[in-house]
Amino acid sequence: MGRRSSPDRIVSGYERFRLLRVERSVSDVELAIWHGRSRNSCVAKVLAYMLLIRADGRPGLPLSRQPSVICKGAEQQFFSASGENQAAHLLPGQIVIDGAMPWLYLQGEPARLLQNEFAYVEPIHANFNAADRIAERNGMTDAFADACRHVLIATGAPERDVADAYNRVWAPGALAAIAAAEHELRSEPLPPALVFGEPGSADYNTILNLEERGSAMNDEESWNNFEQLSMLDYYRASFDDLPPELEPRAIQDLVGG
Repeated sequence: MGRRSSPDRIVSGYERFRLLRVERSVSDVELAIWHGRSRNSCVAKVLAYMLLIRADGRPGLPLSRQPSVICKGAEQQFFSASGENQAAHLLPGQIVIDGAMPWLYLQGEPARLLQNEFAYVEPIHANFNAADRIAERNGMTDAFADACRHVLIATGAPERDVADAYNRVWAPGALAAIAAAEHELRSEPLPPALVFGEPGSADYNTILNLEERGSAMNDEESWNNFEQLSMLDYYRASFDDLPPELEPRAIQDLVGG
């Protein structure tokens, strides 16, 4: 993979300081849920920017009546990580509209801010990024592209079109992708499930296969698969709450309404 560019040196410097220099003390569970919620918030913001792209009389490239929207691999990021960590993108990939980057349909500050959305990353363990990639290839990138296109071709009230794209396209599509990714991982080597003694037996509430499970946990492949499966479960939990960026006032503020 080639070196990815950073679109904004000022924001890149701030993100490096905030996420690489400032020490964070959070559990993997909290980090996984936070990563999932951050992804949903970024998706909601990009969906709101689609309102600007579809607007009549805006500057930038012309938009076709039935635009082609795809989501491909990321091309930008604000920084790289080191050690066991990787710089995991918040968005599932790079949106392309009729073969052009989406910010080319805008000008000025909105174009800059939209471009930046695709460069935001978090420095987290490589297993987070691996879990992301499995979900992405199982349909998460398609769900993102479909949600963006939904807003571009919709003709209803702006806030309602964004909410519908999130709730009826992105969320169910992303959750289906997470389920498919979990199914894929369950076909890989995993530590055995804990086995407890039966009620009424001398071994009741005792783990009967502790040695077998401990041995499997020491196998790097099995442990990584187990970690990634756990992270996907936390990604699902991140959908329990709607991102504040879906609030009508937040959408109006973002698009200048």
